[in-house]
Order: sequence, then structure tokens, then C-alpha cells
Amino acid sequence: MPLLVLPFPAIDPVLFQIGPLALRWYALAYIVGILLAWRYMRQLALNDRLWGNSPRPTPLDLDDFVVWGTFGIILGGRLGYVLFYNPAYYLANPAEALAVWTG
Repeated sequence: MPLLVLPFPAIDPVLFQIGPLALRWYALAYIVGILLAWRYMRQLALNDRLWGNSPRPTPLDLDDFVVWGTFGIILGGRLGYVLFYNPAYYLANPAEALAVWTG
């Protein structure tokens, strides 16, 4: 009986590259996710039924939250990479843990 398997697609992880600057597919997913969440938060903030008499966030509050959330995503992703993929290397070279462009 033949084994039916789907071959793993050979997709380049880089969407496009201009000189040393490269946009990867997973980065595009993060960008789209952040933008969709931002838009959804703005719609929720405008919904009167959700807030009642309690104060609702202002558009500036939501914008600030998205900025800090984006920093949290970047720093949290780097911290996870450092701690889970090669912690011994980063303990020996702690300055390399800040090089977000390497991993």
C-alpha cells in the first residue's frame, strides 16, 4: 500500500528584499495582525453598548496601546528566541541578545 504524503512546499521565507532590508512572510503576518487588532479596538471603543456609563478609551489611548504592544511583541519575541533556542551562547555573549536583526 503506497504511503500518501503531501510534500512540504519550498517557499522562500523572504517576501522581498531591498539591499540588506528583507521583509519575511512571518513579519507580514505580524504587521497584518497588529493593524487588524488596532482597527478592531477602534470599532469596539465606538460601540456604546459595551461601555455604558464607564469611560471609554480615547483614540490616543488606543494608539499608545498599539505602540507599546508592538514593542512588547518585538522584545518578547527576541527574549523567547534568546531563552529557548541558544541560551548558553547568549549567556556567554550577552550583548548579542540585543541584536534583534540576527534572529
